[in-house]
Amino acid sequence: MANESRYPTLEGVTIGEFRGIELIGEGAIGRTYRGEHVLTGVPVCLKHCKKVSPEHARILIEEARILFGLRHYELPAVHNLLKLDDDSLVLVMSFIEGMTIAKIIEKHGVLDPEHVAWIAERILNALKFLHFKKVAHGDVKPQNVIVQKDHIVALVDFGLALSKPTEESRARGYTDHFAASEAISRTRGSGVNAFKSDLYSLGMTMIFMLGGGMDSVLRKEVPSVTPEPLAKFVKRLIVRDPASRPWWSDEDLCETIQKVRLAAFGRTHSEMLELPM
Repeated sequence: MANESRYPTLEGVTIGEFRGIELIGEGAIGRTYRGEHVLTGVPVCLKHCKKVSPEHARILIEEARILFGLRHYELPAVHNLLKLDDDSLVLVMSFIEGMTIAKIIEKHGVLDPEHVAWIAERILNALKFLHFKKVAHGDVKPQNVIVQKDHIVALVDFGLALSKPTEESRARGYTDHFAASEAISRTRGSGVNAFKSDLYSLGMTMIFMLGGGMDSVLRKEVPSVTPEPLAKFVKRLIVRDPASRPWWSDEDLCETIQKVRLAAFGRTHSEMLELPM
């Protein structure tokens, strides 16, 4: 049975070379803080596993293990994994400035379809890298995508990620309404389905942006005002049967989304179109 960490907060707490500053998020087993390196003042992200049990420790250690081997500008980098004196763990990662898609929609509502298209292209770039490295993110959703003002997008939170999934692999968890049916049922199947589930979740995240929130997601409906090339692309991602979704071996989806942008907006670059943040 898991016990709560003796550290109710890391705000103002020094852990090795790092100091917690501000709570910025909380999940089922962990709290996330903005922190800093004590000597240099460089900002970091501290993910504290507040549940002290072998199972919860294993989850955070696996997240650290997966991220330690990945280097990509749209993914967080791991700096360290530390154990506190109550045996709880703290994962130290790069701090990424910006707002999550969820926060942007909460603040501003519906996003212009061209914004949705370039954000989706950035997420696809990250997923292409991950899938090439045999890592399935497992939890693509508005809360796990950070958008920066310079049009950089970061995919974060690898708590449900799978490394080298096989035909026997099962999803480690899911988020309602953004997860594909095969992830929810945790059915056995080809290891490639774990990666295709990421594409489904991207499609639902695009619907969230296009529709301005959960209403369109709950209906699984692409808003009618969406340009047809973009609407067709989203619908290809969210088909129920993973075998019918597009896949990297058949087409480069990063190239496909560029063609979609050209057809829908007459250009493949948004010229740094200002994003409301």
